[in-house]
Amino acid sequence: MNAFIEMRKSYFKDKSIISFPEFYLINHSYFDEQDDIARFSLINKIASIRKLYADENITEDQIIHILCYLGENDYLDRYIVGLLIKHKTFVSGNGLSGILIKMLIDPQNTYQKLCHLLDICIECDCPLLKGENLQNVFHQHENDFDGLSMLVEYMIHFHIDDFADALLDYLGHDCPENIKMQIIDLLLHCCHLDEKNVSQLIRLKIPNESDSKLYLDYLKFISGEALPDDPGIVVVQAAFYGNPEFSGKGVSGGLGTLLRTLGNQLAKHKDVSKVITLTINNNWRDGNPFMGQLGEHHWIVRLPIFLNAEDQHVLVRKELSIKRSVAGFMKKWHVKPDIFHVRYLDNASRSIAVLCKEINIKLVFTLTPDPHRTMADQSGELACFKIDETLEKLNKIIVGDELLSIADGVVGIGGQEVKEELEQYFPQLKFEESRFSFKMIGEGINTEIDPFEFDLWRFLEDHSVKYSIGSSFRSKPVILNVGRLNRQKGQNRLIKVWGESRLWQDFNLVIIGGNRENPDEEQGRMMKSFDHYIQANPHLMARFAHVEALPNDIIRNVERKIMENTSGDYPNIYICSSLKEEFGISILEALSEKFLMFAPVKGGVKTYIENGKNGFLVDTSNWSELLRDVEKILYQSNRSKEDFEMIQERGQRTVLEKFSIEEIANKLMSLYLELKEEG
Repeated sequence: MNAFIEMRKSYFKDKSIISFPEFYLINHSYFDEQDDIARFSLINKIASIRKLYADENITEDQIIHILCYLGENDYLDRYIVGLLIKHKTFVSGNGLSGILIKMLIDPQNTYQKLCHLLDICIECDCPLLKGENLQNVFHQHENDFDGLSMLVEYMIHFHIDDFADALLDYLGHDCPENIKMQIIDLLLHCCHLDEKNVSQLIRLKIPNESDSKLYLDYLKFISGEALPDDPGIVVVQAAFYGNPEFSGKGVSGGLGTLLRTLGNQLAKHKDVSKVITLTINNNWRDGNPFMGQLGEHHWIVRLPIFLNAEDQHVLVRKELSIKRSVAGFMKKWHVKPDIFHVRYLDNASRSIAVLCKEINIKLVFTLTPDPHRTMADQSGELACFKIDETLEKLNKIIVGDELLSIADGVVGIGGQEVKEELEQYFPQLKFEESRFSFKMIGEGINTEIDPFEFDLWRFLEDHSVKYSIGSSFRSKPVILNVGRLNRQKGQNRLIKVWGESRLWQDFNLVIIGGNRENPDEEQGRMMKSFDHYIQANPHLMARFAHVEALPNDIIRNVERKIMENTSGDYPNIYICSSLKEEFGISILEALSEKFLMFAPVKGGVKTYIENGKNGFLVDTSNWSELLRDVEKILYQSNRSKEDFEMIQERGQRTVLEKFSIEEIANKLMSLYLELKEEG
């Protein structure tokens, strides 16, 4: 029994009038006394806000009372802001506007609270902060980039140019690039300056040509012409995590690879005008343009929205900013999507969903049961989390429910088994399936990568992060792992599995992923774990290679080069050490190159890997379980090398026959056209 699944069934069966977060918190098991106090306080606050949402005859006094909670909790704040936006006529009233002004100018304001208050002003089109008050708040937050970014957005929205000179100085200071671009927006659109004038100001404040190029390019971007308008439907797909052009660095993973190859394939369809992959870029050091082409009729647009990378709740706080920025882009370039496809249970996806509803765009949503799978422990009982982690998970769960209530098309990743799992975690699917199109469609890969010749080991040495395979060990088979470095992906567990077993004697270990020059905090931790392990086990050094993230077509060629070595007693193997994979693009790619696959039993991989037939499903919950499963299969199953080769061939055939990007694109196009025809 899974207590969380039973809770979800009970909640939707009873059609409870309370919200699911309330229902969950009421039925949650005891954690500790302090946490329990916070939990019951939260239940009462959620109930208060919910009741006001349902009451059409809400009074100003009730709104004023609920405003007292603003700034206490990131996840409640978005509903408080939503409540005021819903009743925007009150915002301009004497009573409420006076209170909001006092809150805006409060010298004790946190940037979180200020951002929410400014969101209310912008969404309600009510410029409550002005004159001396605005000047005081500006000086209060001028060194706080989160608050400053929001203040500049407020000034742009209300065409306030009073601070243009002060903001102009920021162009020459150490300030995030995306805020400098906001300032350029303000100069161009609020200060009655033309492109030439702004260009001169940029050069004046940033005389170094290489430094000013980014901002001059941005000026051209925002002054540019509309995208070409060809016959056919317009599909926009969101990729708010990482760089779709470079998977494996930072938070860039297999989804970026999928969206690039899928977008290129969709754009070839005769009924498509263009595909736009929309992302948010906070790192411009890679030199990527603001708008570029990934393929014919496939555009990538990198919106320069300031997101504080150190703020784990940033998407909650910036939800409305993201919505406005996306809307502004579409208006500026005359883009009216027929289909908008989102793929995460987060507030960035929610912002797109709300925008789609506002301007009548068909929304397609890829549904995954994450974090739902983590809400029960291994015994099936409700897992215990501290209140902060509970809220983070509940936010994703409720966002998933909200997206389902808005979506026109829902896509599940995989086959019938995953569909049944989705229906357990989202019981409303059975009740509401007639309201939207619900399709189970896998993910896919490009099966036609152009080959090129290179020296494998020299290439890996050139791109290594400290470690590479010694010349005397290069004839041995390889254990390969490709992906972004983080605890979820489990490369720290994998190196231990390899080093604590017989595997290190029979295989070299090659891990590809991470940013060699500018690792983020998570990558840095993972790299240090490699260092500590190798330094404690120096006999492993020449048998281990850590290679920085590489472009996808190069990784595929590296995999082919590795597979050219089939000597020895064992095959080349790919071990995906992730705790779970919803589908696993890197797994499909390795299978297509004929690696013997070891993949997580948790997640969606089981929909295409039949254990022992075309690969193996293993327990990746900890290093000892993974070690036990891998050793059992390789060393204790009495399988010969020929037996493994048959499994490898079946794995390759599975991908070529079922998961080519052409096949996946055709299935999605069928859904998109069906929704388009519905009007």
